[in-house]
Amino acid sequence: MLPGPISAPPSTSRLSRRKLLGAAASLPLLLPAAETARAGAAQSSLSSLPPEFQQVMAKPLYQFAQWQIFVADLHTGEPVYDFHGRDLVVPGSVTKLFPGAATLEAYGPSYRFQTPVYRTGPVGAEGLLQGDLILVASGDLTMGGRDTPDGHIDYVSFDHTYANTTDLATLTPEDPLAGLNDLASQVAATGIRHVSGNVVADVRLWTLMKKDEYVLSPIMINDNVIDLTITPGSVGQTAGIAWRPQTQAYQVQSQVQTVAAGQPPQAAAVSTQPGQIVVQGQIPVDHASVLRTFQIEDPANFARTLFIEALQRQGVTVDASPIGNNPVDLLPPSGSYVDSQRVALHTSLPFSENLNLIFKVSQNEQADTLVFLLALKNGHNTFDDGMQDILPFLKTTPLDTDSVSLGDGRGNDRADLFSPYTATALLRYMAGQPDGAVYLDALPVLGEKGSEIDTVSADSPVRGKASAKSGTTAVGDLLHGRIMILGRGLAGYMTARSGRVLAFSIYVQNVPAAQFEDVFIPIKDQGTMAAAIFERN
Repeated sequence: MLPGPISAPPSTSRLSRRKLLGAAASLPLLLPAAETARAGAAQSSLSSLPPEFQQVMAKPLYQFAQWQIFVADLHTGEPVYDFHGRDLVVPGSVTKLFPGAATLEAYGPSYRFQTPVYRTGPVGAEGLLQGDLILVASGDLTMGGRDTPDGHIDYVSFDHTYANTTDLATLTPEDPLAGLNDLASQVAATGIRHVSGNVVADVRLWTLMKKDEYVLSPIMINDNVIDLTITPGSVGQTAGIAWRPQTQAYQVQSQVQTVAAGQPPQAAAVSTQPGQIVVQGQIPVDHASVLRTFQIEDPANFARTLFIEALQRQGVTVDASPIGNNPVDLLPPSGSYVDSQRVALHTSLPFSENLNLIFKVSQNEQADTLVFLLALKNGHNTFDDGMQDILPFLKTTPLDTDSVSLGDGRGNDRADLFSPYTATALLRYMAGQPDGAVYLDALPVLGEKGSEIDTVSADSPVRGKASAKSGTTAVGDLLHGRIMILGRGLAGYMTARSGRVLAFSIYVQNVPAAQFEDVFIPIKDQGTMAAAIFERN
């Protein structure tokens, strides 16, 4: 017998993650009633799908897999293909479409983060500040560290934050400390030459939260990682390492050995003690440089040290040591800052550029940070609040909100569940909004830009004709020593060969991959399906 329904909380209360998980612990995962009522509707038979679809789905790799596909006319919503399109799927990073849409609607594409610096005392003779400098975090996702001269936030198709999982990751050329350097330059321009007090990072905008491999913080410098570029030497020699940003906060040591050609590169960064990064592993002599990252555990301490160092480069000396804990006991009461004591202000590029970065490279930490930003916009300051603040936005859309389950912003939570039909419904809704062009432009372009640059070949007919967000969720099958792809999806917009504009979502679930390279097969196969949609419509 199924347990009875969970009583809804009073409308004035907000459920915490702990309470939600506790209440649901004894319940089976149930398909929402509205979705169940439609489950038998409009299901294409396999034979009604294009032959290119059928050929892909008949591969031995997919013998245990399930496919879910929904393609619709963007303007009318008329289904073009519907193959189990209303089944719930493990969506992976396609989840980012939801907080991305809600935050774009809440802030607007032109919103700019403003990060100020305040002084707490007077400036006397010869530029002596008798007090502290306080850097007040604003939630700026990049702090100028990717800004290009022509006013964009730069990206590469394989972002540096993925460097520990793929050797394809590379760096953007911009200085990750550009925002802090800007603030330090402004401080110096006010005449301050020496700080007799301390430097403090005020990160009280929200409570810091450890999630996955990172800490969600309102201060983010270089995505709160240190980039480590490993270069081989001669066989038997220790490999060289260059890192950025350079800072007194960390010492870096290489224990990576250069080995004979043909061997695989293997490298990982660990911390053996505070302030010490050790990179271990091997790199073949004939291999190009390898990029790895080290995740910062305390973003406030990191930002404080980097800001003091930026001040020193501008000729502003500080009595306090740049190394050590952020002295939060020196902070004035929240909301007590006054404009007359502001000595610097860094203004970000428009929010549309942030969304472009998050979607183009599937930037996980920044996608989860959107949840906090949404909470702030609605008068809240916790991650759980931000997740629940997505719901009022969804209720303004034609989506059946009961058919959507979300547990985070990046698409890495078991609670993330929705159908291809729902994904296309969101895409169709956003296309009709005033900021619909911004939303579309932020998506990767198949074969050309962002994470989908390799989804189709250079000569594919759909190259450059479709913009889509992908998502992949994979886990280790220890029984067989293989990878199990729980879900791989691709959802976005396409202008077909006839000129017809479509919204599409293609998913495959439960695909065993004997080796890491097999993970890329469903990606290419979904590219083949996208090409078939383009050619046949």
